[in-house]
Amino acid sequence: MQWERLPVYKQITRVTGVTVRQLPALKDLKDNKKETMSEEVIALIRKAAKEGDDRAQCVMGFLCCKGYAKKRARKKLYGSAMGRLDSPKGPEGILLYAIGDDYYEVSGQRQDLEEAAYWYRRSAAHSYPPAQVLYGDCLFSGEGVEPDIDEAVKLYRVASEADNAMAIRRLGDCAYLGIGLAQDYRVALSYFQKAARRGCRDALWRLGDLYLQGEGVERSKTMAESFYDEAACAGVASAMCMLGDRYYYGGHGGEGADLKEAVKWYKKAAKREDEWALYALGMCYYQGKGVDQSYKKAVKLFLRSGAYGCPDALWHLASCYYNGIGIKKNKKKAYHYYREAVKMFAIYN
Repeated sequence: MQWERLPVYKQITRVTGVTVRQLPALKDLKDNKKETMSEEVIALIRKAAKEGDDRAQCVMGFLCCKGYAKKRARKKLYGSAMGRLDSPKGPEGILLYAIGDDYYEVSGQRQDLEEAAYWYRRSAAHSYPPAQVLYGDCLFSGEGVEPDIDEAVKLYRVASEADNAMAIRRLGDCAYLGIGLAQDYRVALSYFQKAARRGCRDALWRLGDLYLQGEGVERSKTMAESFYDEAACAGVASAMCMLGDRYYYGGHGGEGADLKEAVKWYKKAAKREDEWALYALGMCYYQGKGVDQSYKKAVKLFLRSGAYGCPDALWHLASCYYNGIGIKKNKKKAYHYYREAVKMFAIYN
């Protein structure tokens, strides 16, 4: 959105409605047209907020959302901010959206997902496209609300009309899977291309899949690899892992394999917690391929990957516990991970 490119002072006034006349602590920001917040200004605003100034509390809520202040302080500061969000005009929904994120990131508990969905819905009602997408996701998957595919697609369409790249990509997913929209690979291709042009990195990955499978477009391994490479360079973890696989295995007969380059891409994807990259990197350490062999590092990576349900990682983790490789032998844990691996293999297959 264009407003997000404005100096911080203008962002604050646009979102919260608070001006320098109402909150003198903002004077330095306005006079110097600063792009970032100084600790001194934040301290002044925080002091006013603690003293009960509702305008300062509202501004602090915004600053927390934008990452200028500590995240754990957000919820304490939202009380006053909520009173300023009755108007559906403008991008005020960012504060409501951030509360939803707070609850969603806790995750794992039904009540947190319900709270997240509630705040995303409120933010979406303020015409904030990112919230429309995430509330649509809640409706699509039934997280925190009763599933409603049709309503989810409606929200994706509304957000896509505001040129939200993620919403456009979601419509592509719907067209590809035939859920909420008629299955049509050509339509999916069009959505993914449009989303990619608007900066959606995941759409590049989807385009690679379409070209690899020849769905909605003439099959082309070269084009597929080109999109996967572009997605990897743009930071898409799954694409990074696939690029790592290409370097690991090479072409026919292993030609062109480069284990060190493979490890480099596995590490990049592992930093983004990609479960298969964590497993692949663990195997590199386990076998000493592209890195110095380290069973301890391998076990740590298998644990991280296994936490996401990667069956291969769970199986190798069980083997390490059973044989005491890289970790103290523990047959009880070994059997536990073997059972978990079997469960996950059944799901994946």
